Amino acid sequence: MAIEQNLRQTLSQRIDPKLIMANSILQLGVLELQQAIEQELEENPAIEKPDDDPCQNCEQPAGSCSDCQFRKTTVYSDTPDLQLADFEHGVDFAADRDDPESDFLSNISAQVSMQDHLLSSLRAAVPVDQFQIGEHIVSSINDSGYFEGTVEDIALDLGKDPSEIESVLAIIQTLDPPGIAARDIRECLRIQLERLAEEGAGNAVALAMVRNYWDDMLAGRFGRIARRLHVSSKDVASAVEFVRVRLNPYPGSCFRPPFVGQAAADSATLTPDAIVRRTAGGYEVEVVGYDQISLAISPKYLALYDEMRRNPEGKYSKEEREHVFGMVERADLFIRSLNERRRTLRDITRAVVEYQQGYVETGSQGFLRPLTRTTVAGILGIHQSTVSRATANKFVQLPSEEIIPYDHLFGGSTNVKTLIKDLIDNEDKTDPLSDQAIADILNQQGYDVARRTVVKYREAQRILSSRKRRQ
Repeated sequence: MAIEQNLRQTLSQRIDPKLIMANSILQLGVLELQQAIEQELEENPAIEKPDDDPCQNCEQPAGSCSDCQFRKTTVYSDTPDLQLADFEHGVDFAADRDDPESDFLSNISAQVSMQDHLLSSLRAAVPVDQFQIGEHIVSSINDSGYFEGTVEDIALDLGKDPSEIESVLAIIQTLDPPGIAARDIRECLRIQLERLAEEGAGNAVALAMVRNYWDDMLAGRFGRIARRLHVSSKDVASAVEFVRVRLNPYPGSCFRPPFVGQAAADSATLTPDAIVRRTAGGYEVEVVGYDQISLAISPKYLALYDEMRRNPEGKYSKEEREHVFGMVERADLFIRSLNERRRTLRDITRAVVEYQQGYVETGSQGFLRPLTRTTVAGILGIHQSTVSRATANKFVQLPSEEIIPYDHLFGGSTNVKTLIKDLIDNEDKTDPLSDQAIADILNQQGYDVARRTVVKYREAQRILSSRKRRQ
C-alpha cells in the first residue's frame, strides 16, 4: 500500500459568525429581543447593566454618560473589527425621559387574537359591503391558520355569488401571516412561495413543483420532476429543502411568539416593534427595545482584556485568556448587533412611512401605493433579505396609534387588485377592457403594473378574461 501526500486547493464558503448573530438579532421581535438580552446577561459575565448611580458631572446614568470612566478606558486590539471603545458607554433602549410624547400610555399594548388581527387588516383592504363576507371567512379559520368552511356554504348563508366569496378569500390570503386562510396544505405552501417570489426571495423550482407536480413531490419522484422541469436533480433536491426549511405548514402558529406556549396564546399581547410619531419636522421613528435598560462591557473584564493584550506572556493561563477574550468579544459583537438592528429597523420604517405617507395620514386603502421589499432595499442601499428579516412578523404603531403589521405597508398589491376589480366592474360590458388596457390605465394613474401582473391579480379574484366577459 502506497502512502502519498497531495496538495490541493479547494474553495468553500463559510458564514461569518458576526453575520449570523447580526441576522439572528435583526429578525427578533420586541418580546424575543427582550428575552435574548436577558439570556445574554445571564450567560455572559462580560456584559452588564451599568449602575443607576448618576454621573457627578452630568447627572446621566453612568452607562450613558460620555464623561464616565467607561469612556476613558482604552482597549488595545489586534483585531480591526473589534471596536470596544464605541460601545463602552452602553446602548440605551429607553425613550427620552424628557420627551413629553414618551408617555407610558402610548405604549400600552392591546390584546388581540389572530382573528382580530385579520379583521383589522381586512377592514382597510376591502369595501364595506365585502367586509361582512370577510368576517364569515375569518370566523372559519382554525388555530392552525386554515379555512375550514366552504365558499358554497358562505355564499348560501349570505345570499351572495360564490365568485364574490372567492374574491374576498383571495384578498385574505394576501394578509399576514403568509399562507393564512388556505384550504389545504398545498394551497398554503403555494401562497407562501408566491409571496416569497414577489419579494425576490423565492424558489422557482419549488413553486413549479407545488403548483404542477404535487403528487410526484409527495411520492418522492424527484427524477421525474427534474425531467419535466428540465432542471438537474440537484436543483429539485434544493427546492425540496427550500420547502422544508423556509415554509410553515401551520401559518396560524406564526401569530404568537415562538416562546409563548399554547396555553398562553389567548393572552398574547400585540406590541409594536417601532412607533411612528408626527412632529413639526416630519416623522419621528422610535424603535421599541428593552425599556429603561442600557448595556455595557464590564469594566472588570475590560481591564483584564487590556492587561492581557498588553502583556501576552503574563500570569494568566491559556484557559483564562481564552475565557476573557471570548466573553469580551462576544459582548462587543452582541452590543454592535443590537445597535445595527435598531438602526436598520429605524431606517426601513422611516423609508416605508415616507413612501406610504398618504396611507399613514389618512388610513385609506386608496392611498396605499404598491411597494416591495426590493424597492425599499434599493432606496436604502441594502440587500432585500435584510429588509425581509427586519420586517417579518413585526408590527408598527402609526401616528393614529393604530398598530399594523409591516406586511400591510408592503401590501400595495391588494390595492392594485381592488383597482383592477373596480375598472372591470365599471367597464363597458359590450367592449370589456383587455389586460393590457387595464395595465395602461393603472400606469397612467402612477402604478407600475405589467400586463402579466394584471392577469395574475385578475385570476386571483376569479375574474374572467375580456373575451369571456364580453356580452
